[in-house]
Amino acid sequence: MNVEKNMFTIGEMAKSIGITRKIILNYEAKGLITPDFKDGKNGNRYYTVDTFTKIRTVRILQKLGLSLDEIHAYLDGETDLLPLIRRLEAMRDEINLNIEKLYERANTNPTQIKEIHIDKQTIYRRTFTTESILDKTNILRDTAILAMREYGTDMTRRMYFLEYSLSAPNEISYCVAVPPESSGEHIVVLTPMRAICIYHHGAYEELPKVREKLLLYAKEHNLTPLGMCRHTYLEGPPQHKDKKLFITQVALPIEE
Repeated sequence: MNVEKNMFTIGEMAKSIGITRKIILNYEAKGLITPDFKDGKNGNRYYTVDTFTKIRTVRILQKLGLSLDEIHAYLDGETDLLPLIRRLEAMRDEINLNIEKLYERANTNPTQIKEIHIDKQTIYRRTFTTESILDKTNILRDTAILAMREYGTDMTRRMYFLEYSLSAPNEISYCVAVPPESSGEHIVVLTPMRAICIYHHGAYEELPKVREKLLLYAKEHNLTPLGMCRHTYLEGPPQHKDKKLFITQVALPIEE
């Protein structure tokens, strides 16, 4: 058998995949791979194309956030795939949220009106009558602390938003995303809905004008609002001191 012609050395394998020899040896120690041929005289390791493919699979799964133990169970067919799929779906949703935020940060036309679909969501919600932006900020922060201490948070959804009736804009529901399985006082499951929205770049004091712009757009396009509005906070005081850098999604739910 011509080993050098038909197999990779450990150095060639590491170079081809873009990893170190140490990583490959660690995979061996974890039982993920074994050398396809080992020169007993000098201990050189050689690997086939099949092992190359297996290592590449391990690297992909690692980049998706799986541990080596989880990957071992997956390759050996010893794991329930549904929890793994759910975990990867949650990671995908979290990545999509961050991509959306980055696109909005780079957006050169932030006042563009878009139609969106708001997914089903489990939230922790408390309702208060408030007028000042400072009061709203403090209540939302307090609500978030209570929600996270009791239930944790759902990283696959936007964490904070306000909802209010168009007829009573100062009676505000303060909402925090919590895990879907949460249940108890103040826990509400919101149904999916269609909406139009603007990703507003700027101070919170400007949000009422954004809402009016959405209402005007709905009227001009024969869309029927459902009587409420939602402000979802993508970036604000935790990230920026300059109000011009705040990003808020102002959404107006409409009939299907």
